[in-house]
Amino acid sequence: MKMKVLSPAGNMESLKAAVFNGADEVYLGVKDFNARNNIDGFDLNSLKQAVDFAHIYGVKVFLAVNILFDDYEILPAVNLIVDAYNLGVDAFIIQDLGLISLVRKYYPIIEVHASTQMGLHNLEGVKFVESLGIKRVVLARETPIEEIKRINNNTNVEIEYFVQGALCVCFSGNCYLSSYELDASGNRGKCKQLCRLPYMLKHENKKIKEGYLLSAKDFNMLNRLQDLENVGVDSLKIEGRARRPYYVGVATKLYRQAVDKQQTDNEDIKIAFNRGYTEGYFNGNDGIISNLQNHIGVEVGSVEKVKLGKKFNEIFISSNKELNAKSSFKIYRDNTEISTISAFDLKFVDGLYRITTTQKCIVGDKVNLISDYNKEQEMLSYKRRVDVKIDVTAKVGSPINAQIKLNNAVLNICGEVCEAAKNYPITKEEIENNFKKSEHFNAILTCEIDNVFIAKQKLNEFRRNVFDAIENELIKLKYETLKKVKIEKEKLKVNKLKNFQIIESLNETLKEDNIIYCPSVYEENDIIHFIDVCKSNDKKPILNLPNFALSADVEFLKTLVEKLKISVIVNNYYALSFNTEKIAGGGMNIYNSYTANYLGLTYLSAENERDIKMPYMTLRHCPMKEHVNGNCANCPYKEGYTYAMPNGKTMKLKRIKMSSCTFFLTD
Repeated sequence: MKMKVLSPAGNMESLKAAVFNGADEVYLGVKDFNARNNIDGFDLNSLKQAVDFAHIYGVKVFLAVNILFDDYEILPAVNLIVDAYNLGVDAFIIQDLGLISLVRKYYPIIEVHASTQMGLHNLEGVKFVESLGIKRVVLARETPIEEIKRINNNTNVEIEYFVQGALCVCFSGNCYLSSYELDASGNRGKCKQLCRLPYMLKHENKKIKEGYLLSAKDFNMLNRLQDLENVGVDSLKIEGRARRPYYVGVATKLYRQAVDKQQTDNEDIKIAFNRGYTEGYFNGNDGIISNLQNHIGVEVGSVEKVKLGKKFNEIFISSNKELNAKSSFKIYRDNTEISTISAFDLKFVDGLYRITTTQKCIVGDKVNLISDYNKEQEMLSYKRRVDVKIDVTAKVGSPINAQIKLNNAVLNICGEVCEAAKNYPITKEEIENNFKKSEHFNAILTCEIDNVFIAKQKLNEFRRNVFDAIENELIKLKYETLKKVKIEKEKLKVNKLKNFQIIESLNETLKEDNIIYCPSVYEENDIIHFIDVCKSNDKKPILNLPNFALSADVEFLKTLVEKLKISVIVNNYYALSFNTEKIAGGGMNIYNSYTANYLGLTYLSAENERDIKMPYMTLRHCPMKEHVNGNCANCPYKEGYTYAMPNGKTMKLKRIKMSSCTFFLTD
């Protein structure tokens, strides 16, 4: 089956851009209950309009309800989902395990997709959510292609994968920097994007590098679509609910063409928005960081001449591209952004493009196009209509009739009784021209007409009734609406872990009853030694498991902990299958009683009550390769590396080494 194109819709204009340019599916959010609550989004009234519009064009609508919910919010979230389902929403993208459990228990007919914020990246984690009745999984962007294939071969869930747009530098659902620093949780839709700030990398307080060291490039997987299809990806997800409608339209069109095996051109999407492009982790764990934090566009020329004035300056640009007035440009000097210019009065004069502006440039500055006015207007004015075959019959003494076969239904719409024409019988061309007057439909008519007369007013009324009937058939619910079930509030039925101490070295003094060991390397002899040290001190040993584990790591860890019979801290869904005593860790993002009760485990909270502080970020790229010219054969990593924020805050860079390396930023 051909892969689907799934496009973002931050507002109605973006939704239309996605639908008109070939999306199979769109995803959107209702304000305050989704991971993009910094945009207008939709309310229930506008959601109905959006769903109906999409369904007219055969496009499915998914509602992202993909944040963590507090106890007092979760039942209203369930009610929102029921209301949205009754409006025709096709599926719901959810992160919160408690919310998933309630929807699946009380409304099993509702289709649920597991959000990328769940951090699902291996078969074992996906099999857990499959057991809940999850229909589709939005895999973490860090999931390697081999693991996607393994998931596809061993589950029945649909696989959704990000292919275009912003790439979070941190492992999905495990970024706590904005939460801990600004009380603005990314898992609650409030991320302040601190990763886009400039940082300084140091070692033992010696500066190594500075710049936008955590600012990831944008995803662009156009050259890997065949690979994704080969390993079983069902839906190609474009990030960008906060992007402009033009971006949504361009990105949708590009991937529609690619899926349909048509020739594609990357330039328009680069002009729409890019920070440089990457294929994620498919080509290794470097080349992810852009050292830029904003849109760079496409280089189109350079400054050839400058005339300075008292208020305005004239800048003359050479370019081998056709540039348009009202477009916007960025000026770069030595790879540094100097200014942004809106070229309202751009003119072509003596072989150069002249712009009048208050901005200052010098000869030799590079000019990047970041917005092409003409292309934007062309894209935003484009509309497509749905082809619909209509058989019209007009016979003397009988009502004019239209028959449409649609969605396995046969519609028959009748108009006025046709009278014999005395002077000017209606023609097929007149009926065809009349039926061209439709916002949504392209009528493909077959006409069987006697020598009849139909008044223009009556024909107009007939046409409107035909198109109304078609529209109603396309948007009508194919199921009975759900009645809301009264769900009782839950009280917490499990306990939090108390009296615990987290250690990273076995040389630390053991003070508490429960000792959580966070090793940098998982070695059997080392963990046996840890168990022995705890026993000799009458302490309970608990092994902290990593939140990211490839298939080989999962197999190794499972064998190890079951052999040693050691209790573990579970920080990702893959470890729930381990046959040992389990404690739900901070990485499980337990935010409410419903999630805690569903898991039924002693647990730790990382955000709302903050029993435990997680690393600020989990990094799957290699900072040593990105910033220190390192390589795996001769890795320069050692203790002492730090990242410093502009406000002076310093975070330590730490590493866990398994079959591959995972890095963390911590206190």
